[in-house]
Amino acid sequence: MAYIPVMTNSYRTSVFAASIAGSDPSAGAGLQIDLKTMNACGVWGMTVVTALTAQNANHVRGIVGVDPVFVQSQIKTLEEDFPISCYKTGMLGNAPIVRAVAKALPDAVPIVIDPVLISTRAYRLTDDSGAKALVERLIPRAAVVTPNIPEAEILSGITIMDAESMEEAACWFLDSGARAVVLKGGHATFRKGVDVFLDRDGTRLLSGNVYPFSDVHGSGCCFASAITAYIALGCPVFSAVKLAKEFVDMAIRYAVEYAPGRFTMNPGWREHREYMLKFVV
Repeated sequence: MAYIPVMTNSYRTSVFAASIAGSDPSAGAGLQIDLKTMNACGVWGMTVVTALTAQNANHVRGIVGVDPVFVQSQIKTLEEDFPISCYKTGMLGNAPIVRAVAKALPDAVPIVIDPVLISTRAYRLTDDSGAKALVERLIPRAAVVTPNIPEAEILSGITIMDAESMEEAACWFLDSGARAVVLKGGHATFRKGVDVFLDRDGTRLLSGNVYPFSDVHGSGCCFASAITAYIALGCPVFSAVKLAKEFVDMAIRYAVEYAPGRFTMNPGWREHREYMLKFVV
């Protein structure tokens, strides 16, 4: 059973986590879904904006990156007032922003790296220089990296065609300095719904349900944000990943059709489930 934290209204005992990512005005992914997820998991979510996007349920029409100096200023300003327990990075866009984030992040705070490179509909969100900087500057500092298969292929250069090559790609992230990696199996045809978790203690497989929804918007953001929240609450990394997978499973089960034929994550699934149970006799 998933851990369900109790929220508190006391500043002194609040737990803080922050997402460093791009804004999705449709609120199906990016900073908006990150905040919803962190709140649902029991932490006070905060944001550092790296990019503004013009997108809806089907298309990314344009991206405007935030000045790297201002990205850095956002992080430093938050650090002045708040004891942030874990950071999550999502869409960073380019190398200057990656370097600014790496320079501003405190050394002692765990970081969850969601290497957002391409949107669900194949729009490039982080350029090649940004991907290279991510490997050089942030992945070596990661408590855990959460790539999907296309992202893992781009970053590692390994073509993932079967379980063996998937585990080889996961090993590449550890060799690049990450303390752990969970390589998501949502795009796999050979072992559908099975994620590969790898840390210094070895490889573990995490199986999940496969639902009849394709391209659920925001699933990667939701997963990484849930991991971030559970780490902020004090869970070890593997426990945080397991709890996040349970959370995301339900967020997909109760996914919202927020445009015709397009589904997005539902971090508020607990309230949704309780509401629906009222009608079950």
